[in-house]
Amino acid sequence: MLRDAIKQLPTFAARTYKGGAVMREFLGEQNARDNFYPEDWISSFVTAKNKVYVENEGITRVEYNGQIRLITDVVSVEDFGQGRLNSSVLIKLLDSAQRLGIQVHPTTEFARDVFNSSFGKTECWYILGKRSEDASVYLGFKEHVTRQLWAELFQKQDIEGMLSCLHKITVTPGDVILVTGGTPHAIGEGCFMVEIQEPSDYTMRVEKVTVDGEVLTPKQIHYGAGEDKLLDCFDYTPRTLDEVRSEFVLTPTRGQNGQLHLVKYSDTECFALSLVDGCDFGEICPSFVTVIVLEDGGEMLCNSKEYPLKRGEKYFVPANIEYKLKDAKALLCYPGVKGIKK
Repeated sequence: MLRDAIKQLPTFAARTYKGGAVMREFLGEQNARDNFYPEDWISSFVTAKNKVYVENEGITRVEYNGQIRLITDVVSVEDFGQGRLNSSVLIKLLDSAQRLGIQVHPTTEFARDVFNSSFGKTECWYILGKRSEDASVYLGFKEHVTRQLWAELFQKQDIEGMLSCLHKITVTPGDVILVTGGTPHAIGEGCFMVEIQEPSDYTMRVEKVTVDGEVLTPKQIHYGAGEDKLLDCFDYTPRTLDEVRSEFVLTPTRGQNGQLHLVKYSDTECFALSLVDGCDFGEICPSFVTVIVLEDGGEMLCNSKEYPLKRGEKYFVPANIEYKLKDAKALLCYPGVKGIKK
């Protein structure tokens, strides 16, 4: 079992869209440029599902005893917390220089029945920044959309028609947007965010060619499940824009210890997310905690060891280990509680 926090290193994963320059600057890289590695996977025990398999791609690298190791080689089941057999969460930094393809992630039930997976992919976006004033996301079907219409647009590959079926929401730093499994969505150009999600990499896509012109394989589109199952994955509930905002855009609440609760377990059992901004905060958490430092300054004390904090640093704090944050601005990411053994 671990007795101290471990520092996580940048762990970039290949994606079908371009981005990453803003993210890399956040991580301290000089002269950063956009490329097809626009995500940094944090506290990840999940291998990326890409066109070409790369061993251990997506598995977080960490500093441990002066060496660079995989988090899977360092963290044990006991470090997750009592009753936990896996991490139950995946966290990413995500920076889009291009619009991501229109997509959907499976619910738990769909993932179990179709992919034999214990996890679907409910996720949440915490907006850190944006490249332009009109940076937006697309979320939820409009009131006129039916499965038949969606299937027709998909077969025609009418991209503008499909985009017009989704509500478009301009984002602002500090926004918290919950995207439940089955909800159609697309992240627009120019969004920089922390994405916290269930620990899977299943994405069903309705655009067969990426914004950059890459033709996707059937495996990249639906993982061999077929186009009918792809269409089955969508939740066709029609919603007004006000209903989308009410259901998916969360309102943070202030906790007793000064932290801002961005995502609570009452919002979803899949994960929780809080923000500490300058207040002194400490806890002994029954689960592990992932700390993402948002600004230079302050320190973390973990089991009497001091960690001066810099923007872009990420730490894995094992379960049942006391840690304290002083004069720091950081996100605290917690794993899901669904299916935890008591």
